[in-house]
Amino acid sequence: MKTYRGYEFKRAVVIAIHKICSDLGLRPVEVQWDGGVQTACINKSGSVRLANVKDDAVLTQGDLMRNVGMAVHELLHWMYTDFDAVHSGYAHSQYIAQLHNALEDAWIESKGIKAGLTGNIEELLSALINGVVAEGLAHTDRKGNPIDWSDPVQYPFVLAVYGRKHAKIKVPLALGLEPIFAEAIKRLNTCGNSWDTLEVAKWVFDQLNNVNTKPEDEPVQPPTNPTNPSDDEGDDEDGGDGGKGDDETGSGGDSDQPTGGDQGGDAPTPKPDPAR
Repeated sequence: MKTYRGYEFKRAVVIAIHKICSDLGLRPVEVQWDGGVQTACINKSGSVRLANVKDDAVLTQGDLMRNVGMAVHELLHWMYTDFDAVHSGYAHSQYIAQLHNALEDAWIESKGIKAGLTGNIEELLSALINGVVAEGLAHTDRKGNPIDWSDPVQYPFVLAVYGRKHAKIKVPLALGLEPIFAEAIKRLNTCGNSWDTLEVAKWVFDQLNNVNTKPEDEPVQPPTNPTNPSDDEGDDEDGGDGGKGDDETGSGGDSDQPTGGDQGGDAPTPKPDPAR
């Protein structure tokens, strides 16, 4: 198995990013290695920040694929995401913003894959999300408990995975989520820009606050084999170029990784009268 020293790894990632920019018809971006970033993010100016790697670290080809996949994801944000719409999501609520990030991520990746923007874009993005999901399924909190996938705090991440046809590893769906998420992805496939995806996020939020899971004396049991979105649930339409302003968006968002079982989260409790 090929391995890289940290300094070799960073050079290889930067070279790959610049080649991908050329493939996408984008001007070269600035790549920064930042110890304060967990995964990756980008701003409208085209500054990509990746989690720092020590020069003497030893990394694998899989690590390279994952970092390049994160960079591709960020470049898709730069191409398709309207940062004003992302900012507007937070004006509604933190949870709507998380749902919007989940849907926007699935939307931009679907557009990039459908357009065949790079020769191996689906392979890169599939490897990226499958790795994140595998880590989430294996995660336990400090007491050894696995993630409770029926907890609404996990729903944005679950939606982000559900919306990606190229995600080969799925996470459990709590009872009542399947019809909501299926309809959400059907709507997502008709979206033309980030404002449209925000409207879908707001619709999902309303549905979650009215979903009837199970009687209080019968605990939720998430199924283990959620259904993939079907291929005929609408087609993508061209989206407008986004990125107005220097706000950052990226793979470190709340919906891009499951929330650990020992962490808190801002999520709505599914009930008829949510706090807006």
